[in-house]
Amino acid sequence: MKKVLIAKDLKSLLPGKDSFLDRHDIKVFVASTNDEAQRICAKETIDLIVTLLDLPGGAPESLCEFIRTRPALRKASIIMVRQDTLAHRERCKRCRANAVLTMPVDALILHMKMQEFLNVAPRMLYRAALAVAIEGKFRDRPVPFWTENLSASGMLIKAPEPLSKGAGVFLSFFLPDGTHISGYGEIMRVERHQEEADMYLYGIKFTNVDEEVRAAIDKVVTLRRGRGAS
Repeated sequence: MKKVLIAKDLKSLLPGKDSFLDRHDIKVFVASTNDEAQRICAKETIDLIVTLLDLPGGAPESLCEFIRTRPALRKASIIMVRQDTLAHRERCKRCRANAVLTMPVDALILHMKMQEFLNVAPRMLYRAALAVAIEGKFRDRPVPFWTENLSASGMLIKAPEPLSKGAGVFLSFFLPDGTHISGYGEIMRVERHQEEADMYLYGIKFTNVDEEVRAAIDKVVTLRRGRGAS
């Protein structure tokens, strides 16, 4: 059982029903203050904490120190959300968070980081083709990639070719039900794959995708999750 603790003010950013959190082996706790978060951590072996630097109650530095010094919680991952200020940047360093996101938070990036720390298995995996636009020019060949995670707002892909954060991408692929999907997105995150040295992971946020396309993606993802696809 994986256990997640999230600050109440961030709860609205969580994915909804049939998401990676809506599983029998994941339990979510919500805390309104740092004091409440610490009480939960004292009773439960939490695997992931998603919190705000300016959450009310005790100091977040004290909460993080509590987590880091308890044997049962030392392996817990912390995602800290802060304002983009110098003061908050310095305080976050003292918290020793595993990941720091600035406000306003991009929900897609938050979801991907949560899945990464929870080591949640991807729900959809299939071959597709990607045409990449860099500085307004399209490459003359598609790049093969695998879809690690797909939602109506974006996708996480695995590809053997290095691309740049901020690059625009034109996406063209088929859903498992045969629906053709095309549209534009932006690479928001780039990481080298930890287990495959010749692969990269890219978090892509859809920037220009028709509502009909989003609805088609959401329908297929929900259906496959309902069947327990992996």
